[in-house]
Amino acid sequence: MNTITFMTRYKSYKYMLDHLSERHKQILEILKDKEMTTREIAQELYKRHYTNTADVNNARPRITELEDLGFVTTDKTKKCNVTNKEVAVYRETTETEKMIVQNMQHIPQI
Repeated sequence: MNTITFMTRYKSYKYMLDHLSERHKQILEILKDKEMTTREIAQELYKRHYTNTADVNNARPRITELEDLGFVTTDKTKKCNVTNKEVAVYRETTETEKMIVQNMQHIPQI
């Protein structure tokens, strides 16, 4: 890959990272080297005293935004111990996956 292209992509990524909300950063901190469901993330936010309840609505909207921005991804499911339904398991995207997402954003949608 061209060095200039890599540098400009990295600068874009750093800019986005620097402008995330506090909740976004807390979720990324929680997901560091872990895979978790939305409910598990919400419970961890509460456990760390980042929120005053373990309600999934404290995490769900920010996880969706992080996924849209390419910071988190999901590629498997597991059964939720509360609802007994299959739910997505989230993790941080790898550097390679982030570059793919950034490349896809530059391709015109037809």
